[in-house]
Amino acid sequence: MGDELKAGVGLSRKWDAREAGREVTLSTLKQLDGENPKFFLLFSTIHYEKYGGFEELLNGVWDVLPEGTPLIGGTVAGFMNNYGCYTRGVAALAVSYPNMDVAIGIGNNTKREPKKAGRTASKMIKNKLGGSKFKNKFLFVVISGPTLPQSEKFGTMKVITDKKLSKLLSKLTNISTRVNQVGLGRESEVLNGLCEEMMEYALLGISSNDDNRYINHYQFYNDEVHRNSVVTLGMSTDLKIEVKTSYGLIPTGKKAKITGTENWNYIIKSLDNKPAVDVFFEKTGIAKEIINDENIHRITPFLPIGCYHKDGILHPYPVASFLGEYILVGHDIVSDEIEFFLATGESLIGAVDESLSSLPGEPRFMIISSCAGRLETLGKMVYTVKERTMEKISCPFLTLYGLGEERKEPLKPPHLLQESFNIAGFF
Repeated sequence: MGDELKAGVGLSRKWDAREAGREVTLSTLKQLDGENPKFFLLFSTIHYEKYGGFEELLNGVWDVLPEGTPLIGGTVAGFMNNYGCYTRGVAALAVSYPNMDVAIGIGNNTKREPKKAGRTASKMIKNKLGGSKFKNKFLFVVISGPTLPQSEKFGTMKVITDKKLSKLLSKLTNISTRVNQVGLGRESEVLNGLCEEMMEYALLGISSNDDNRYINHYQFYNDEVHRNSVVTLGMSTDLKIEVKTSYGLIPTGKKAKITGTENWNYIIKSLDNKPAVDVFFEKTGIAKEIINDENIHRITPFLPIGCYHKDGILHPYPVASFLGEYILVGHDIVSDEIEFFLATGESLIGAVDESLSSLPGEPRFMIISSCAGRLETLGKMVYTVKERTMEKISCPFLTLYGLGEERKEPLKPPHLLQESFNIAGFF
């Protein structure tokens, strides 16, 4: 193996799962000039669930990929790379570099026992990388994102207007999450378990997704397909690693005190001692009647709420569901005060420029995690994001659009974010 770093991104848009697995792997490895990859990241849209299945997708990958290559990945709402922007297909990123030690780990039952799942994955990586001579450490993580409970009476529980049902719906969400593992993602707890003995690591991650229906999504670990799991790539290297985060959100100056929460702080019961739903519509100025099951996740990303963690990191929250008087958000509330924000297509694209401009030079390769809500909100303007990215850099990159974005700097706490744009650049 030569001393030169080689990175490649691959793509397939074939409908047949096995053929797509073969093509994406061949196109990725071709860019490594015959060198074996140190790792292989694989991400697909949900479509292969009905066109051969994800086991067949992985079978196609392993028809080509060298035996023993560490592989993790999962399903996302869409992705972007050097070739374009896609909401159907499969993409991969692989790197060959001698000054890099790699290990992978997995933890299961992330919605039922999130901290245990994170600790299990962490232990697998620490055991394998404990003797590495390289000082710079990085984790890339894929965590099972939230799913929406479904019932004959309430459907997918996106917009429930009957305020008498608030307590019942909150209780059903809690039970469904713990018992059936359908519901809240609890990714923050997974992250805390993963990082509690790995604080020296930088981290970037994505919460898996389907096509924004919040029903089924999957994680990949070597030749296995999982649900409700965390899969993690650990890396020790001499490469410099920069993690950058931006948002593109516009503060309105309107704020409210959180006066009631439950379900691991995912449900806001009251704001300023009034029903949370009433305060949301009062502060945003939009009419309740215009939001329904079909458009809620196209409207609320333009009107996120947000609060600041004690270390100063902004946590934005697009509303996931209106449950009677209650608001369900996509991850746990981290403060007792929220602020109301606005987003526009222009401001979201500006976040891309902000993160890319803050990089200290041209990376060797990049992994980017962003919010599926931004993908849906931007629509065709997402091609402008790709153009802006390619104007700033020429290295191989892979952008993933999921249900949450995980990020961490060395010796600082991890964060689960939404409505954010996050870069891990390797120099």
